[in-house]
Amino acid sequence: MQLSLKTKFTVFFIGPAMLISLVIGIMTIRDMHTQIEAAIAEKAKSDLATAQEIADYMHPGSWHMVNGKLYKGTSLINDNTELVDRIGRLTDDTVTIFLSNTRVATNIMRDGSRATGTFAADYVTETVLNGGKIYIGEAEVVGVKYQTGYAPIKDDSGRIIGMFYIGVSKKLADQLKQSFIAVAILSARIALLFALAATCFIPIDTWATVPTSRSWPINSLAAQHKKIPHN
Repeated sequence: MQLSLKTKFTVFFIGPAMLISLVIGIMTIRDMHTQIEAAIAEKAKSDLATAQEIADYMHPGSWHMVNGKLYKGTSLINDNTELVDRIGRLTDDTVTIFLSNTRVATNIMRDGSRATGTFAADYVTETVLNGGKIYIGEAEVVGVKYQTGYAPIKDDSGRIIGMFYIGVSKKLADQLKQSFIAVAILSARIALLFALAATCFIPIDTWATVPTSRSWPINSLAAQHKKIPHN
């Protein structure tokens, strides 16, 4: 079946437009994903610094360990719910203070109770406790993924005795991504509808079928025949 010129034009006009829109959409979504992840990571880093300042304000003094328990100045940090809960309210994050790699104060709940006595992931321990560096990145905390920040806790001698943790829920990032993807898909559909509608308003003469074979006027041929002399 031979397609009309209008059908061919529509296919060749809409096809490339859809392909270009798809490529641009994919690139835009990937870029937006990167920006969202960077923004969440920056929030975790900023909130971690804020949490440490709040701890210094509420409990002045150095970090140290006495009889297997963690202290900040004269304050016992083990099971100190007031500190982690206040930081959590101000930042809307999950908060944990570790003695070595063990949670001793946290606002993270597991089975209806605080998840103290649980441990940090091995790759976090390697970076923070063994490497002495701040860890910023995605981590699984009691079975839930967070964009996290872990900072080493040091005593007066500079020895690393624990970790300070802040976690920004990945649900926020996922919600932002889903919202953006939904908007991008809706925009692509609207653009496609406009492109299809545009083909309907092109003048009808544009779609005139081009003759597939050349025709010769009969009267012109007859006149030429009369002019030929006959012997």
